[in-house]
Amino acid sequence: MDEARAADRALLWGLVPMIVVQLALFVVPLGIMFVYSFWTTRDFQIVTEWTLANYRSFFDGWIYPKVLLRTLVAALIITALTLLAAYPLAYFIVRYTRRWQKLLLGAVILSFWTSGLLRAYAWMALLGDSGIINKGLKSIGLIDAPLPFLLFSPFAVVLVMTYFCLPFAVITIYASLEKMDWSLVDAAADLGASPMRAFGHVTLPQTLPGVASAAVLTFVPLTGMFFVPMLMGDASSVMIAPLIANQMQAFQLGLGAALSFIVAIVVMAALALSWRHLDLDGQAA
Repeated sequence: MDEARAADRALLWGLVPMIVVQLALFVVPLGIMFVYSFWTTRDFQIVTEWTLANYRSFFDGWIYPKVLLRTLVAALIITALTLLAAYPLAYFIVRYTRRWQKLLLGAVILSFWTSGLLRAYAWMALLGDSGIINKGLKSIGLIDAPLPFLLFSPFAVVLVMTYFCLPFAVITIYASLEKMDWSLVDAAADLGASPMRAFGHVTLPQTLPGVASAAVLTFVPLTGMFFVPMLMGDASSVMIAPLIANQMQAFQLGLGAALSFIVAIVVMAALALSWRHLDLDGQAA
């Protein structure tokens, strides 16, 4: 009994650093943002009078809800595209490249070694009117003028944001596939199951926790993505994070905090609803 209690105490002490980090980096900033959301700014000074004016500003017009809805829809679409691209790549790395796994994983992770802003500018050089793609298509006679949808468009935003999220999803799904018992797939094949049937009934259910984690790691950052929509998009692809940044830059801290808190609540509610349909083993409820 004493050994069990000592082990429990050791476990609790081991959790202390994580709790401190969570409090310092999540709970405290969220609390500060919540308080600021009830204050206003007047003549570049914080007025510490409690008011719901900032939240009314969100619901009074259609601009902010429309942009938030657009952000959530875009995040869902990009998350789906990312998972569709990441799963086959992770599956290929795990199943067919045992000898080159570390090299291929290194290639996936390599993008993290470069600033995200620099990578975004690199995509602008690729997709621009004078970029490699337009020049290449013109040189072989497929187009006479630069393609207008390649840059400063919703297409560019979706493409580049998918690129940014792909490594996170690949690594997460790879970790889930790596733990899988592949003998079950071989057993399904021996029993006459086609490759697609074996995938749907054996592989996918076992890796569903990894897919769910990859979806979360993709969806959450997308709702707060700032520089990609600003650099790659146009007026029709404005997302909520740049609007919040504009409020902060204009020293409308209360309104910016209220918008941030609303986005945080919506995202946490969406995650709670999605995780409700998964049990502890990751199986659909």
